[in-house]
Amino acid sequence: GKSENKFGVDFENILDVYARAAAECQHLELRGLQMHIGSQLTSVEPFVEAVRKVVPLVQEVKARHGIQFFSIGGGIGINYRQSLDSGPESWWQENENLHPLTIQAYADAVTPLLQPLGLRILCEPGRFMVGNAGALITRVLYEKRGAAKIFKIVDAGMNDLIRPTLYEGWHQIVPLKQPATGEVEKADIVGPICETGDFLAQNRELPPVQAGDYLAVLSAGAYGFTMASNYNTRPMPAEVLVDGAKATVVRERQTLDDVLKGERVE
Repeated sequence: GKSENKFGVDFENILDVYARAAAECQHLELRGLQMHIGSQLTSVEPFVEAVRKVVPLVQEVKARHGIQFFSIGGGIGINYRQSLDSGPESWWQENENLHPLTIQAYADAVTPLLQPLGLRILCEPGRFMVGNAGALITRVLYEKRGAAKIFKIVDAGMNDLIRPTLYEGWHQIVPLKQPATGEVEKADIVGPICETGDFLAQNRELPPVQAGDYLAVLSAGAYGFTMASNYNTRPMPAEVLVDGAKATVVRERQTLDDVLKGERVE
């Protein structure tokens, strides 16, 4: 990470921190060391640079304290902009210069650097595993044609998927109904919440959609439901697990009673 961020321990202080923990915290057993350099990284070079820098330190910590594992953290990015197209394996073979870092390329690059440590190596590929496996399904409520923009108001909002407004995150959005023509129009896809930041996409070219049509906001499997909230007293949607032709509700849709549960006025 960056020195101006709140995370981690300064590199030059690591050995002192471990020494102090070993001397003063007798109920703790020093088992390992973890690093994390960032998020949504789509090339192998930052990982290689970080591992090369940290490996000598890990070797020293191992020699002094007998640690058993080294976690190289997460940060492997996913394909947000070609989420739908990149589903088939053939896409990855045909578009080698477009797709993000693969697990194989990642492993091939860092394994030779890590093997000499003789430690158990952990990694945390959360977004990579679930990001493109999830989609937020939302229904168009109505259209508003403003003086400068077209707005498609949908029933999902920033409380359901906050990445677009919080991180300026880009999510591919596709209509569930196949468009009849190749016509497109530029519009903002916005929710019903009383915030200017309540949008899922801005100035997005999409096939014309009308009230009642459904849209899929793709790549919502990571940092979607886990960052959702009840802002504006909005119950959170259900989560459905799809396995082939089988669909199972794995998290029930909230009710207003669920949202208000635990509140009391005396």
